[in-house]
Amino acid sequence: MAELDSTVKDKMKGDQSLFEKIKLYIPGYKGYKEKNLRRDADRAVRQELSRAVHGAKADLAEIQKGVADDFDMLMDVERIRTKVDRYDIDVKKAVNGYSAWHDSVKILEADLDRVTEWDAKLLEDIQSMREATERILEMVDDGSIAKRDLRKYERCIDDMLEDYNQREAVMKGFQTDDGGSI
Repeated sequence: MAELDSTVKDKMKGDQSLFEKIKLYIPGYKGYKEKNLRRDADRAVRQELSRAVHGAKADLAEIQKGVADDFDMLMDVERIRTKVDRYDIDVKKAVNGYSAWHDSVKILEADLDRVTEWDAKLLEDIQSMREATERILEMVDDGSIAKRDLRKYERCIDDMLEDYNQREAVMKGFQTDDGGSI
C-alpha cells in the first residue's frame, strides 16, 4: 500500500520540468506545488480505481446473464451491480483535496497523504473484488452458484463502500487524525 503511494508520488515528482523544479525554491511555492502533486496523485489513483471497477462491472453483466433463469438470483446480482455502480460514481466524483482559503474545512497535507494511502488500500480491495467476481463467474459457468455465495460477495462490496465512506469523511473534515470521528 505504501509502495503504491510512494510510486505515484515519485512518478509525479519525476515528471516535473526543469523550470518547475527551479520554482520549488521560491518561498511558499514549494508547499503549494507539493500539495498539488498530492492532489494529482490522489486523482491518478482514483482513475485507476475506476478503471478496475469497470472490469468487475463487465463480469457482473456476464453473471447476470448466467443466472437469468433464477429470478431471485437475478435480483441479487442486480442489487450488487447497483452498489458497484454507486461505488464507481463515488470514486469518480470524489473530493479531490482542494480547499480555498475561505473554506471552512481545510484539507491539510497530512490529510492528503492519508487519503492517498487509503486510495492505495481501496485499490487492493478492488483487486480482491475482481478476483471474487471471477470466482462467482466461474461458479455460474459450472452451475454451482448459490445465494450464500452472492451474499458473501455483497458483504465484500458493502465493506468496500464503508471504507470509501471513511475516506470521504477524512476529505470533508469529519474524521480526526487518529481515525475517530469529530
